[in-house]
Amino acid sequence: MSLRPIVLLLLACRLVGADPARVLFIGNSYTGTNALPKVFTEMTRSAGRKVPEVKSSTPGGRTLENHLTIKGSMDLIDAGGWDVVVLQGHSQEAALSETDPAKRKAFLGSAHALCERVRAKSPQARIILYMTWARHADLWKDPKGRELADKLGKDPTDMQARIRKWYETAADAERCELAPVGLAWEANYRSASPLRLHTPDQSHPVFAGTYLASLVIFGRIYGPVKEPITWTGEGKAKVDDGDAVRLRRFAETALAR
Repeated sequence: MSLRPIVLLLLACRLVGADPARVLFIGNSYTGTNALPKVFTEMTRSAGRKVPEVKSSTPGGRTLENHLTIKGSMDLIDAGGWDVVVLQGHSQEAALSETDPAKRKAFLGSAHALCERVRAKSPQARIILYMTWARHADLWKDPKGRELADKLGKDPTDMQARIRKWYETAADAERCELAPVGLAWEANYRSASPLRLHTPDQSHPVFAGTYLASLVIFGRIYGPVKEPITWTGEGKAKVDDGDAVRLRRFAETALAR
């Protein structure tokens, strides 16, 4: 039986009413594109919550294992005093863990090493694994992308199932929390009129995708959100009010699973 629901309940009970003062994001371009940490900060401010100090290390294309040798990531973790640390792996590593024992060992082993490092420097930190999303269905239709796509799964549903399985496995093993961003993306694409969340590379997020990812992370950190989140972006990086409501619903659906 999975321990994750019990762990989440205990953490929620311990931290109820506590707004984090310091939040750290460790990831790659899935966190860095559209400046997700800034989006998260603006959401927090617009919801009337205490705005935390937010830091991040998001070099493109990096795996969890890579971060163990990235000085910027290690220096931030070793600074200590973090209330929340969000860890995001490479977009392929969890899916490839299904069929590649070496990838699986690296993914689970580096998740363990990072969690140990965080806890050594920030014993009270909540560690949240940021579950990523599947590639867009168009990748499987593209002859140039098909070779990669078939390694990741037979279709987006299969890829997301693999990602979910191995992120949940890591979260259970390390007794940490999970931000099911990929499940929120999946809920969007299964809806009657889905928003396009991927850029044309079929991988990275447009602003609406980053906004949805931030909603899920915000909801995991702060719990069920009663306050309206009025910030929807700025300039060209913006979602309209109706889409923001829909995205919030997809985030809530994912967090309830």
